Amino acid sequence: MALNEEQLIAMYRALAGSRSAEHEITELNKQGVLSGHHSGLGHEAIGVGVGFAVRPDDCVQMSHRSGMMLAHARGGYSLSDAVLSQFGQAPSHYAQTEGGPRTCSIVGLVGTWVPMSVGIAMADRFRGKDTVTVTFFGDGAANEGAVHEAMNLAGTRRLPIVFVIENNGFAVSMPTSEATAAEDFASRAAGYGMPGVTVDGHDALAVYEVATQALARARAGRGPTLVEAVITRWEPHAQGIADLRSAEEMAEARIRDGAQILRAALIERGLLDEAAAAAIQAQIDEEIRAACEQGQSTKHASAEPAPMTPEAAAALTYA
Repeated sequence: MALNEEQLIAMYRALAGSRSAEHEITELNKQGVLSGHHSGLGHEAIGVGVGFAVRPDDCVQMSHRSGMMLAHARGGYSLSDAVLSQFGQAPSHYAQTEGGPRTCSIVGLVGTWVPMSVGIAMADRFRGKDTVTVTFFGDGAANEGAVHEAMNLAGTRRLPIVFVIENNGFAVSMPTSEATAAEDFASRAAGYGMPGVTVDGHDALAVYEVATQALARARAGRGPTLVEAVITRWEPHAQGIADLRSAEEMAEARIRDGAQILRAALIERGLLDEAAAAAIQAQIDEEIRAACEQGQSTKHASAEPAPMTPEAAAALTYA
């Protein structure tokens, strides 16, 4: 289904906003203001592309890379929410809000959420729904036994689910070329009895098109699809973990820029110009700036311990 002019501009707004929010969150982690972040810089086009393809009643099990971008693209999750959630002042993008798009959180053990997604797809079928479940995981998780078992069951039962692999070339520091002998992950789909598609994860429109086709196939009862979105990770696996790539390789990773690719495509179509793009960015920057100020001011205020009352001191003394 082709996006109209208004939807395309909304997609660009979501992509540019996600990029700016993720950049700010990543920088705050580098500065020590925040901690424990797995940066999704470079992954934005995947989350936004899929986010515009799914329906609100479809269930999405998001990843720690593009999950925030997907939640923002689906609607109901603002850039302010994205920033403030890092300060513990707003719900995480994993949270299921009442009446909002269906979301299922991931768990700490890599790949173990994929069988959970298959269970959701199976349950929806039993209930007679025409919804589709979309589950995200990385190239490292793709080699987990639970993921193979889940995809095999989904293919066998022809379940309404789409598997999205965010292949950024590294599982923490393990290059994909050293972790699997196959040239790509999409080719594995044949063994599960489903189509496999490789897409440029930097191109939001291409991701949207592939996701739309996979969702339509699943909704029509034709079974699952394995989508491999090939992307380049801009940052190390997580803040505080050294990246094995050289400075030159890290810089080269940023050449393919999803936000710039979509911006150029819309300008070429005559749907966007430099002034309009600048105005959108100014609105984004202001929202993120205000959220950062609120997050940091509240964080500093709450860091001051409340004075201990005499009663509390007495209780502590004789406890």
